[in-house]
Amino acid sequence: MRKHLLITGFGPFPGMAINPSARLAEALAARPCWSWLDWKVRAAILPVGYGPTEKALERLLEKKPRAVLMFGVAARRKAISIEMVARNRASRTQRDQSGRLPRTSALDDGPPMLKGRAPMRVLRDGMRHFGLPTTLSRNAGPYLCNAGYRFVLRRTSANIPVVFVHIPRVQRSGDARGLHFAPLLKGSEAIARRLVLAARLSAR
Repeated sequence: MRKHLLITGFGPFPGMAINPSARLAEALAARPCWSWLDWKVRAAILPVGYGPTEKALERLLEKKPRAVLMFGVAARRKAISIEMVARNRASRTQRDQSGRLPRTSALDDGPPMLKGRAPMRVLRDGMRHFGLPTTLSRNAGPYLCNAGYRFVLRRTSANIPVVFVHIPRVQRSGDARGLHFAPLLKGSEAIARRLVLAARLSAR
């Protein structure tokens, strides 16, 4: 079976009618580099819902990706955030797209934190190479970005690179606030390719 990279973004949620992480995931999967790297890339847009997010990820993980690159939006942040950990917590005040709240403030019965599996500093520097403000973060928030990240870390083996990247607001027609999309896409391609390299090295 041909090795593949799973790239995810999120759909709309309250306060974010157009989610730029979805556009980024789809555009990144369509980049021409993947054909000559001989990797299949699958892009998926996740629903923003407690339960639906996990169910969608469960179906995607059945395809056995060799690496997982996840994107979400954090519109109030000024820099791209490479998320180093996923915490065992959920907001009891932030409702999902359907208006639901999580049943408890803990996501599962696991440890307080799970570490992402990627060369974090290399990914950060890859984004910075394209002039993109980028930081390492130890707080993926208490919403579904963190919940999805944690779910994938728990459901994949230790040799599968997995990382979550929060992007800030992205410019679009009629709204000049935020990052330019073109350099964001180039920087994201650089870190996706680095994640593929990490997957190849871990398979040896």
